[in-house]
Amino acid sequence: MDIKKAVGLKIKEFRAARGLTQADLADVIGRSVDTVSHLERGVSLPNFRTLELLSVELKVPMRSFFPSSDAELKSAKRASAIAQVEALINELQERDLETAIELLEVLVKSKKRSPRKRSVVKL
Repeated sequence: MDIKKAVGLKIKEFRAARGLTQADLADVIGRSVDTVSHLERGVSLPNFRTLELLSVELKVPMRSFFPSSDAELKSAKRASAIAQVEALINELQERDLETAIELLEVLVKSKKRSPRKRSVVKL
């Protein structure tokens, strides 16, 4: 997946998390629905001003629109999941964020201790 698609996927996930349609988002940032659609589909990248407006309206830091690792660029599914987690995290109060971190740490530790065994069903 290229950078345009990765950024577009994040825009789409953050918009959906806020419960906005493409038309709603276009209206609040002063851009056309076609522009928002092109951004979300990875046809084009937002310029700095549009990125700034998206950041304010979607309530996420500008850095959140960009992949944080090569793994996000390799897997659209992973990139989408990370964007969903980021959108949810941005809604949490500090105390709840600490709880979320603790839960994630427990999950990661449990995966390291006992790798999931896949069962094969033979027919």
